[in-house]
Amino acid sequence: MRRILCSSVLAFMLANSAYAADASSTDVDPWYIKEVALVVGMLRAVGSAANTAWADAGSIFNGPPPYNYLPSQISDDDRQFFATLHALGLQLSEIQVGSGPLAGSSYRFVAAREPSDLDIERAQRKLSEYRASFGGLRAAAKQHIVQSILDVAADKNFVLSAAVIDLWPWPTVSYEISARDRPPEVAERRIFDAAQQ
Repeated sequence: MRRILCSSVLAFMLANSAYAADASSTDVDPWYIKEVALVVGMLRAVGSAANTAWADAGSIFNGPPPYNYLPSQISDDDRQFFATLHALGLQLSEIQVGSGPLAGSSYRFVAAREPSDLDIERAQRKLSEYRASFGGLRAAAKQHIVQSILDVAADKNFVLSAAVIDLWPWPTVSYEISARDRPPEVAERRIFDAAQQ
């Protein structure tokens, strides 16, 4: 890279000195002016290609900016995926974006309310529309995630409190599910007891 930069500076200086010498005389251009201009043009092209390659290599290690992961910037496929989750009463509460060679993004959805039977029916309709609109392996993985959340929502013995969905590099999900009639945990009992006193 340093060698290319030095060569381009040298060629530029030669071209400028030749042009300055030529501008003072009224003779015909010396034979080397065209060759120097050709070399300078080639070096500029090489420098531009090197700059582009460097920027591409940098983007691999830095990853895209976090703004690209906001709901207003994501693909139509992901927006329809989020709309199906929203129909179940899940609201987006947090986005985590990582950078590096394998940049990743995860979305945390929290249950804003317990889904009613009407919510489940609406989400099933949205899932059917989603399946009709988008195909492929990634879309199938996201549709499987929605179906699994629907299955949990339909089971009245458990409550889905949150779901963390990783969209990149591959759609995966982790669930926070608790039994509906579970006994309170120690910390919850302490808070409840303190409130009673």
